[in-house]
Amino acid sequence: MLHRQISYAALIAAAIVFQIFFRFYLSTFTLVLVAALPVLSVLLTLPALLGSTLRLTSEGQISRGGEGHFTLRLERKNTLPLPPVRVRLTWSNQLTGERGTLACLLRSGDGTDQLSLSLPAPHCGQLVCAVERAAACDLLGLFPLPLPGRAGAALLLLPLPAEVTLPAELDAPRTGGAVLRPRPGGGPGEDYDLREYRAGDPLRSIHWKLSSKKGDLVVRETLEPRQAELILTYDHFGSPEELDQVFDRLCTLSRLLLAKGRSHRIQWAAPVSGEITDREVDSERSLMACLELAFSLAAPPSGRSILDGALKMSPSAGLPLHFHVTARDVKGGRK
Repeated sequence: MLHRQISYAALIAAAIVFQIFFRFYLSTFTLVLVAALPVLSVLLTLPALLGSTLRLTSEGQISRGGEGHFTLRLERKNTLPLPPVRVRLTWSNQLTGERGTLACLLRSGDGTDQLSLSLPAPHCGQLVCAVERAAACDLLGLFPLPLPGRAGAALLLLPLPAEVTLPAELDAPRTGGAVLRPRPGGGPGEDYDLREYRAGDPLRSIHWKLSSKKGDLVVRETLEPRQAELILTYDHFGSPEELDQVFDRLCTLSRLLLAKGRSHRIQWAAPVSGEITDREVDSERSLMACLELAFSLAAPPSGRSILDGALKMSPSAGLPLHFHVTARDVKGGRK
C-alpha cells in the first residue's frame, strides 16, 4: 500500500506542476480528476465491502494433543469487485492461558472464499479464535477500509481416556453407597423409622400401640434404600500438564459412573475467591456442559483447594460419597 501512496503523491504533484505551467482548462480538469480519484475509489469499494461478511467456524470439539481446525469464510451478497481482505486473528486457550496471533489473506472469488486454519491443541481447555481486525484497501490501494462486524468461534479440547478403577463403594450400579431414606407417599416396607405425628400424615401410618404408651401420636415412616449423593471434586489450578492428567481421570471416572447409571455432581473452587462451582452430571450432554464451563475459566499455577472449605450438599441428601481427583489418583475425601 505504501508504494501506491507514493505513486499517487507523485501523480498529484505532477498534476499541480502541469497546472502551474499550463494554465488552460485541460490542466485544471487533470488536477481535479487526479484529486477526485481517491474519493471515487472509496465510493466504488464501499458497496462491495458493506455486502461482505466474515464467518468463523470450528469442529466443535476434539481430543487434546492434535490440531484444532477453524474455517474462515468471506461471504458476499454481491459480485462487485473487492480487493483482497487482510485478516488478523487472535487465539487463546481459556483454561491454560496460551495465546497467539496469525494473519491471512482472503481473495474475492465466486462469492464465498474460505481458508482452513490449524492451531496447536496440546492441552485440555477451550480454544477460542476471533477476528481482531479485517480490512480491504480501496480499488486504488491507497486506504485500508475496515470490514464491518466481527467473527469468532470456540473449540473444546477434550481429555483423553485414562486408566481409572472405580472405588469399591461405586463398583455396583444399584447398591453401591446406598442409604435409607423416607419413601415418598409411605406404604408397606420392612425398614421404617419412628417420628412424631405431623399434620397431613395418613392415619394408616400411625403406630397405635406405641402412641397409646407414649400418650402422643407416633408415625411409622417407611424407609427405602437410595443411592447416596456422589460428589467428585478437583482443584482448578496447576500446570497445563497436571491439569491434563486431572481432567483425563475426572472425565473417565464420570463416564464410568454414567455407564453404571450413577448420576453425580462435579465441584471445584475458584482459585482466588474459593467460591465453589457445582454441576450435576446425569448424561454425556451434561458432562460436556460441565467441561465447557470449567474449560472457559482460567486456571493459574496455584490457588485455593476445594478441600480447604465445605462442599455444596443438598439439605435432605445426608452424608455424600466424596472422591477427590488429582493428577496421580482418585482418593476418598471427607464425607
